[in-house]
Amino acid sequence: MEKWLNSWSVGLNAQLSDFERLNEAGFRGIEVLAEQGKAADYLVYAHRTGFNLGLHLPFHDLNLATPDPVVYERTFSILTDWIKRLADYGGTHATFHGGYAWFSEEKQECLERVAERILRLDEVAKPCGVDLLLENLIPDHLNYCHQVASNLNEWLELIHNTQVKACLDTGHLNLMGHELEDTINRLGTSLGAMHLSENDGKADLHLLPGDGNHFTKDAGEYLTSHQFAGPVIYEINPYKYSLQQIIDHQSNTKSVLT
Repeated sequence: MEKWLNSWSVGLNAQLSDFERLNEAGFRGIEVLAEQGKAADYLVYAHRTGFNLGLHLPFHDLNLATPDPVVYERTFSILTDWIKRLADYGGTHATFHGGYAWFSEEKQECLERVAERILRLDEVAKPCGVDLLLENLIPDHLNYCHQVASNLNEWLELIHNTQVKACLDTGHLNLMGHELEDTINRLGTSLGAMHLSENDGKADLHLLPGDGNHFTKDAGEYLTSHQFAGPVIYEINPYKYSLQQIIDHQSNTKSVLT
């Protein structure tokens, strides 16, 4: 497995020198968050520094599950453009969110839409040499809308039916109420990447491993038992930790990958 960092963790104004520091510290890949204002620059910096490259596709103003055809076509166009841009730099994976149903009552219809749209998006990604990774999301406990995929079984079913892979977000999984080892076992070879962070079991705080409720304590052992060779991507809160603190952490014995 390889240690990566999501570019959210470097902040909004990182420079090439920051990427060079990460390379020297032992990180092997960067997953660029496409929503950052300097995302295009970060692709260039990461490529110039020799990192393996992935992309977290934009999602805040987009909705892959929307019933509105205009919103969907806009979403598809933007996601397609980013996938092609990633391929230009030799990137290999694109993590994405499944979107959300406007109301929980339309959940089943929504899931059928999402499956069809994932298949369409994969028709763009595959010729580009990019693996799509569907990320697990935090449930809406008010049951007002429905996040796709915030239920373990529906996540596994979508992955199976569309033949994309999974990005397992440990912070989200903790808030979903599922065990890490069991989830890794159930994903099996469908696991494409891991977003690594911890929280307190109540909110998605994106803490460094060991600073939360120790949900990720044995993550390295679980991944090793499955001979997982993909990226483990630190996705750490840049408003709480400096880049140097993240570098120091992954270099010491608190890291689940040490």
